[in-house]
Amino acid sequence: MSVILRILLIIASICLMCWILHKIKKLKVKMESAIYWIIFCFCLLMLAVFPQISFSLANIFGVMSPSNLVFLIIIFALLIKVFTLSTAVSQLEEKIVVLAAEVAVRSQAQQKQIDTLKCNEEQRKTNK
Repeated sequence: MSVILRILLIIASICLMCWILHKIKKLKVKMESAIYWIIFCFCLLMLAVFPQISFSLANIFGVMSPSNLVFLIIIFALLIKVFTLSTAVSQLEEKIVVLAAEVAVRSQAQQKQIDTLKCNEEQRKTNK
């Protein structure tokens, strides 16, 4: 793994870690997501600081270059996160549909009550 790639990984992981900690401090990210990204940063940092890990893993998995393995790990980790987020979005979309239907039913029931009250009030006025 080249020195430039190692330096870029160190800088990127430190910057990402600082950004995540800033978001945690501002309470703009859930702890579940923050933990995922902190572990991601830590793994990148370990691969950059100890390149022997990437060399060993590249030999084990039969990858030609340790830098290719690093990119493969990054892509795999990001794909996992994208799949997790798409699952969460699907669940939220389903909840939105259910909530919209519930609001429509309640709104319709409330409108019927208002109409009934208006009719009753008009009947009282005509009976007087």
